[in-house]
Amino acid sequence: MKRILGKDVCETLEEVLNPDWCAVVPIDLQNDFMHPNGKVAQAGTDISAMEALRTGSADFLAQTRDLGVKIVHVRMVDLPDGQSDSPSWIRSKRHIANVSDCAVEGTWGAEFVEGCEALPGEPVVTKHRSSAFTRTNLDLILRANGIQTVVIIGEQTPGCVEATYRDAAYHDYYNVLVEDRVAAQNAELHAASIKIQRARHDVATADEVLRIWRKHRG
Repeated sequence: MKRILGKDVCETLEEVLNPDWCAVVPIDLQNDFMHPNGKVAQAGTDISAMEALRTGSADFLAQTRDLGVKIVHVRMVDLPDGQSDSPSWIRSKRHIANVSDCAVEGTWGAEFVEGCEALPGEPVVTKHRSSAFTRTNLDLILRANGIQTVVIIGEQTPGCVEATYRDAAYHDYYNVLVEDRVAAQNAELHAASIKIQRARHDVATADEVLRIWRKHRG
C-alpha cells in the first residue's frame, strides 16, 4: 500500500487481489448465450469459443469456492413479450447477435450453463442491460459484504464483460479481468477489448489470480 492524497492505495496486483475483499463476478454464463441449442447459436452465430469458456469457468469457480472467495453471479434476462426492451435495445440485440429476445425469464435459455450454476447461498444478480451495475442491486451486495475488488469472468468480452468491468472502476472498485476466463463470438473483438482494458486496468490469467489467493491463504 502507498499513502496518496491521504488515502491508502493498492500498489501491486497481490494487494488488489486480497481474497478477503474480492468477489468473483461471472457474467452471463447461460444456455442461450453458450449452448449449441441456445438462441444465439441457433441464430447462426459462431459460439465455438464458449465450450472452452464453460469448462474453464466451472474449474475457476470451483477453485474460487475452495479458497473461500465470494462469488456473485450475474445473469442477463429478458422479460416475456419484450416488457424489458426499448426499441433501441431491441435494435442493439439484433445488431449484436441477430436475436430480438434472448434468455427470457423462466425459460431454459435463461438458466446457467451446466457446471456454472449458482450454489445455495451464492447471490444472483439479474440484469436487463449490458452492465451488471445498471439498475441492479450488484453494488449494494458488494458493499454490504465489504468487497473492494471485483474479479470478472464470463461472456462477451467486448460486450457485457467489458461494460461491467469498466463500470466496476466507475463505482470505485478495484477491478481485475481474468483474460483466459472470458470469451467472445468474434476473436478479433475479444483481443481488441483485452488490449484496451490492459492499458487502463488490471488484467491477469486465472493461474495468476489463483496463485495470489493461495499465497494469501497460506
